[in-house]
Amino acid sequence: MQKIDCVQGKTIFKKGDPADGLYIVGNGSVGLYFPANLDMIEPDIKLKKNDILGEMGVIDAAPRMATAKALENSTVLFISKKEFEERLAGSDVIVRGVMAILSERLRDIQRRK
Repeated sequence: MQKIDCVQGKTIFKKGDPADGLYIVGNGSVGLYFPANLDMIEPDIKLKKNDILGEMGVIDAAPRMATAKALENSTVLFISKKEFEERLAGSDVIVRGVMAILSERLRDIQRRK
């Protein structure tokens, strides 16, 4: 796990970037901007302390679906895909399968918008 300090406006990841891990908001706030949000002035989703972002990237190999930016000076915790997989390795194969299906369905819904 890695702590990352972000100044207001810092891009955490961009749509299309490789999904190499997930993030947890430690303090501050983070905005998610989906592709249809062309002006990117207001985020589609605002995340606050303890919220998770980028989680689908640790479940499947698809690139990022959205852009994430710090809405104010913030700290996020980064958990790499490898670290997440190590934690998940001990779980039931059915749980892992359900997570993969849910991730694909969410991506499909977003592509339709």
